[in-house]
Amino acid sequence: LSDEPCPYPEVTFAVPYDQVKADLGILISASHNDYRYNGYKLSCANGSQFDPEERDEMYDQYISKARFEDVKRCPLQDAQKNQLKFFGGSDRLPGIAYYDRPLVNIHDRHRDHIVDLLIDADRLRENTKNSDHLLQIGYCAFHGVGRKAVPRLMSQVGFTKVKSVTVNGLNDLDGMFPSFSSDPGAEQQPDPGDPRAAKVAIDAFKEQFPGALEQTDILIGTDPDADRCGVVVRVPEDQRHLYDGDAYALLPADDMWALIVWYQMYAQTQRRENAFTAQQQFIVQSVTTSDSIVRVARRHGLGVVKTWVGFANLAAGTRMIWEKQELPKLIEGRQSQGDLLCHPFVWEFEGMSNGQRLMNCAAMEQSNGFSILGGPPKDSRSLGVRGHVRDKDGTFAAILVAEIAAYAKAQGTTLFEMIDRHIYLDPEVGLFVNRYEPDPLDGEYPGIQGDRKKKAILRRTLAQFHLAKAGGLQIGPFAVSDACIYRTGKYDLIYTPTHDFQFPDEGIRFYFDPSRLNYVVVRPSGTGNSLRFHVQLHQDVDKDTLIESKARLRAQAKEVLDDLRDRLGAARNGGDGL
Repeated sequence: LSDEPCPYPEVTFAVPYDQVKADLGILISASHNDYRYNGYKLSCANGSQFDPEERDEMYDQYISKARFEDVKRCPLQDAQKNQLKFFGGSDRLPGIAYYDRPLVNIHDRHRDHIVDLLIDADRLRENTKNSDHLLQIGYCAFHGVGRKAVPRLMSQVGFTKVKSVTVNGLNDLDGMFPSFSSDPGAEQQPDPGDPRAAKVAIDAFKEQFPGALEQTDILIGTDPDADRCGVVVRVPEDQRHLYDGDAYALLPADDMWALIVWYQMYAQTQRRENAFTAQQQFIVQSVTTSDSIVRVARRHGLGVVKTWVGFANLAAGTRMIWEKQELPKLIEGRQSQGDLLCHPFVWEFEGMSNGQRLMNCAAMEQSNGFSILGGPPKDSRSLGVRGHVRDKDGTFAAILVAEIAAYAKAQGTTLFEMIDRHIYLDPEVGLFVNRYEPDPLDGEYPGIQGDRKKKAILRRTLAQFHLAKAGGLQIGPFAVSDACIYRTGKYDLIYTPTHDFQFPDEGIRFYFDPSRLNYVVVRPSGTGNSLRFHVQLHQDVDKDTLIESKARLRAQAKEVLDDLRDRLGAARNGGDGL
């Protein structure tokens, strides 16, 4: 039992820790969604989420059969000594009853673990020595548990100039997220990957620290349970017209993760001795995460595994690599017709060298989740060797982003400019514009009617799929060259397949060119009555065409989604996308 509210990543770290070795982790959680969807999260004995098969068994064999009268409560003071430990920091907190039970110092162990995984610790120490050039960091906890963990971690790795936003209660624990609206019936969504949440943080920072934003290098936000991280950066003057004139903008997670992968490879080439070569390493990312990261990885000799959405799938795909299981024989890496189902968690892979790559150096999701899973663990109840937790960790991501921002500042540049230079202007990568819109914008379509609405939109999407297969379909400014339906069948017990409708749990994709780098996807949420729209557009650019191409592709991505929403009967978003 944690002695105070703590980040979910500390739970996923504590479960397999040697002095704990729990069988299960449970977090009562306020997360990045509207407060109505606060709930709980489960971790298995190695800290990862349970696999789909394990979840089904738990539900079918145990949870569905449980009744309230089956639950037996035991007061903490009556627990046997081997049944109760506390975890927290080095000292017992005042006012907390520990019942003479042991306290495990997880805070310091989690910190030491993160420090050991810094990309270039020696360079970071050099970059934090000069106080005149020390990174200036703003931080917003969004009413969550990062309020103590993130500033503590920052200071312990050398970032001493951190300003935490406390106005409007943003640094207070409050699962109702009151700073997001004065209307108690309105949506409250403290998602650090949402530009609206970024604006809440920026406005609050300006209010609390007048005039300080201009001297601030990055503004970091973590969601209430601190497993997701978002970063606001300064926009160069010649690109501010892309952001309605704003000087600061939310950095897309796709860009952050691409830069972390680039910096990892850059740092390795600078060292005289590398623990692992690029030929031994691979990345894993979800299918909705940008292909810019894939190109960066392949550019530097890394292998790539793509899984379906969710960190449980990222962890499952990585475990398959660790165990040297035979990679699935995919139909051109995709499923497009008939009753055949996709692999349950792997979508495709590239450059995996017949099982020679066992070291994961990055696990990433478009929805602002990041971790490093490392190499094969010593047993099934342990973290990967030289790896971090087997789920996303916003506190860890925040430290790595700050490390790279410190490097950028020492070089006289910024994260934004580094992405342009090392990602988009790399001729082997190119410019990628990824636009994401949920439908509805917050929450879900309510009730039984909401479920019917979701299915109706999916049926209309299926009709567009058949039009695309017949030829001649155009969405926005692009002709559709191919379309695919992706099904794993994991929800077939809920949505019974019929002759005319099989639930496309991983979405329907419309491709705009044979490279399949340009596409739009309509994907149903796996957790509620809502939909996800994703667009990816790619173009090769140079210094002279970069900014103009950004403007054009951003406008085209919005045009694609506006047109598709009109066709499907889903109201237009009207915003800048996420």
